[in-house]
Amino acid sequence: MGTARNTVSKSTMITNFRASLNTYLLILQWLLYPSFVCCFLLFLLCSISPEGVHAQIEEFNTLYHPDLRQDIFVKDDHYYLNVPRVGTYAVYDTLDCTIECLSNPSCFSLNLAASKGADGKLWCELLTSEKYSNPGEYKRNESSHHFSIKTACHSSPCRNGGTCVPNYKYHTFDCGCKDGYVGDLCEVFAPKSCKQVYDHYADKSQRSQLVKLFFNSTPTSVLCQIGDFGCGPGGWTPVMKINGSERTFHYDSVLWTNKQSFNIDGGKTGFDAAETKLPSYWNTSFSKICLGMNISQEVRFAVIDRQADSLHSLIADGQYRNTSLGRDAWKALIGSQGSLQRYCDKEGFNALTGGSLNTQVQTRIGIISNNYDHCSNCDSRIGFGAGGDPDHSNVCGNVADGRYDPDNGGKNIKGIGYILVQ
Repeated sequence: MGTARNTVSKSTMITNFRASLNTYLLILQWLLYPSFVCCFLLFLLCSISPEGVHAQIEEFNTLYHPDLRQDIFVKDDHYYLNVPRVGTYAVYDTLDCTIECLSNPSCFSLNLAASKGADGKLWCELLTSEKYSNPGEYKRNESSHHFSIKTACHSSPCRNGGTCVPNYKYHTFDCGCKDGYVGDLCEVFAPKSCKQVYDHYADKSQRSQLVKLFFNSTPTSVLCQIGDFGCGPGGWTPVMKINGSERTFHYDSVLWTNKQSFNIDGGKTGFDAAETKLPSYWNTSFSKICLGMNISQEVRFAVIDRQADSLHSLIADGQYRNTSLGRDAWKALIGSQGSLQRYCDKEGFNALTGGSLNTQVQTRIGIISNNYDHCSNCDSRIGFGAGGDPDHSNVCGNVADGRYDPDNGGKNIKGIGYILVQ
């Protein structure tokens, strides 16, 4: 059904149509003199219904309004779109409702009652939006029909779950792509995380492999860890590798607060000692963090359930954010040699005590403990990105001062730390 987007009333349009038909009638009467032809056409003119006008409106409105834009409505039986309304009207038929919509520049679709009320009219709702932008509000409804202005979106041009957004002014469309896809039609797979790589492929049995991830449209090759290597199934995106014997990722390093990568090539080599900080530190959202600790070539893992836009968002501002792994899980990262004092157990992101920078116990991700039931002067820690007494140089691993009652004796164990997200 096609109608003009204009303010011409329904009665005017019908009058124009009848005038046009009268003109054709006079011509035919002159050309085809026999009276029975004229009588037939006169009967047709007098008996034509509003629905008949509606059926012909696309053909005839351009005769009198050649400069007006034409819109075609597509009807979906028994659907209702629940979005803000421009207005509500009582109308006699579909034509009345569509003309109301086309005469209002804020109307982009409409709901129309499926049956007339006691007064012989239909309720008509003019809507400020359309179903493509509000798929969650578009549902079956036996009491109404939905009419939307036909656009290129009716052919579902956007691929891979992309959302089609019509441009009514220029009769074009844009595709809003789901994460992991780019292109005019969302046709290009450009993953931002290893989870997207894993979810994309039907064969979930594939092994860890080098993959190009796209951070701010820049491709970066990383080794995606696929499968359950100790943190659970799926695809895990590497973020950092930390050598506990180096100061690269000490608690006070700017690498924890800035958005600059470090040795990107280290992201290609898996669970080794090549330190790295990848763009995934500030670009990759997640719901789980995998922590790995390599002590004497034996790697143990723990998982933190935490949702965030990025690891940078949890750490860079220096604010303490707690976790709830428990002291036993932190000690398990070290193995049988793990040792902590018996109290405090302050764990999470940016966990630290008071004191000077060289004496306070600090860890960007980890746990600190004390021999008293408070956390003001702790002397033990297990963590990633650490510092403070009793060994300020131990950046990743386990430190426990043997003079202050740790539960497994004094320790100074430096490890290689791995941080991945999913």
